[in-house]
Amino acid sequence: MTRIMVLFAMLGVAFAVHAQGPHAGTLESVKSCEVRYRVHAPATGPTSPAVLIAHGFMRTGEFMTGWAEALQDAGMTAVTVDMCASFAPGGRHADNGADLVALRRALGVDAVIYVGVSAGGLAALVAASLDREATRGLLLLDPTNAGGQARRAASRIDAPVAALVARPQVCNAWRNIDPALETLRDATILSIDGASHCDFEWPTNAFCRVACVALSDSERHQRAQRRIRDVGLSFIEAIRDGAAEALPRWKGAIGEVR
Repeated sequence: MTRIMVLFAMLGVAFAVHAQGPHAGTLESVKSCEVRYRVHAPATGPTSPAVLIAHGFMRTGEFMTGWAEALQDAGMTAVTVDMCASFAPGGRHADNGADLVALRRALGVDAVIYVGVSAGGLAALVAASLDREATRGLLLLDPTNAGGQARRAASRIDAPVAALVARPQVCNAWRNIDPALETLRDATILSIDGASHCDFEWPTNAFCRVACVALSDSERHQRAQRRIRDVGLSFIEAIRDGAAEALPRWKGAIGEVR
């Protein structure tokens, strides 16, 4: 079996792992494909704001399950999504963003924090720009841009944004989203020392590490993952808190930012 065949076999196994659970459901996409989602709610029941989590290009919500479970453990409702437009040529990021908003409405959620990794970060950015009244915050995990969509969406976002980024590399499109991030009204942009693009997924897998030339599973990458997760989760919790001092306190705790 060639190296490419091995990579695609690994990718297929990763897709097969996604199993329907008791809180799973489907929604028709704006482009007539099927969006699958899974709700991770605490034992006490759904909470507000809920967190909708978007995966990267040609990935699934399975690779963001760790984020959802951690938020569930923190007493929040989190939803992972399998965005069917993610596999279309070019990713159809605007469609993915519209699907996230449609899912928020279908779930009866009136306040939301959008989270997205890589191309899912662009989808989350688009969703927040379309859903300004319901959006309480936006967490972008090494996001990428495509065709200038990020700048257009950024101009319409009022909610606080945290953007956690790796060094420029091929899988984050050499940080081509940076100019758009700089235009956001209320953004905290934090570069994560030692991080690869794959470290922002939770969990990631060998396919991502090979595709993104991030083969090492060293202590450096483990530290980067801990940093990403601590900062990202604490941002979401600060948004949930809603107190005037919550976000300034979060910013003071995370250290030097851009």
